[in-house]
Amino acid sequence: MMILNNVNKKYNPRTDIEVHALKDIDLKISDGEFVAIMGVSGSGKSTLLHILGCMDRATDGEYILNDYNVKNYGKNALAQIRNEEIGFVLQSFGLMNDKTVYENISYPLIFNPAVKHKQMKSLITKAAEDVGIAELLHKKASELSGGQKQRTAIARAIVNRPKIILADEPTAALDKKTAFEITDLFRALNNKGRTVVIVTHDRAVAEQCDRLIELADGKMISDTPIR
Repeated sequence: MMILNNVNKKYNPRTDIEVHALKDIDLKISDGEFVAIMGVSGSGKSTLLHILGCMDRATDGEYILNDYNVKNYGKNALAQIRNEEIGFVLQSFGLMNDKTVYENISYPLIFNPAVKHKQMKSLITKAAEDVGIAELLHKKASELSGGQKQRTAIARAIVNRPKIILADEPTAALDKKTAFEITDLFRALNNKGRTVVIVTHDRAVAEQCDRLIELADGKMISDTPIR
């Protein structure tokens, strides 16, 4: 469960160039939800996702993640949470093009001390199977289509079996057909019990989720169930 209580985020606080990116955000996302976050550029949606993913800290307010107050965690603890409990999917895929699909998927496991080397192959293969790219494991990322690259990025995000998947504009670089396929893949992962939060500009993608949160000028202006 993710709970934000009166969360604000300011960049360059108390200066002439202060930016108040998030304003008094109160939000609860329960385990197993499938949530879309929408807003125009500069509305604060990526900042919100970064705070949910422990990549950034709120300037004030509380973020409770699985009953623990995130402000009480140090950098090393937050890094461990990001690696083991949260999977990130990026618009630009974030792959190493000179490496194989197998190698790209493997990287989160390398930094997870709980995973033994002998477990890695089965975990990588399972993640690839879950996203439909098992036959591509030995191809280089540079040889993949856009949809295949995003599936590889999703496999990397789930290889540590995280409970939460956070995706920042995961379909923006894809054609419409592939975008719907990727959103269907997120739905399938959600159906297996994972919490999925997607930031998107595309209302058609958002409407495939179960709940739509809309931001404007750093404020949450609506929170609407879709299904």
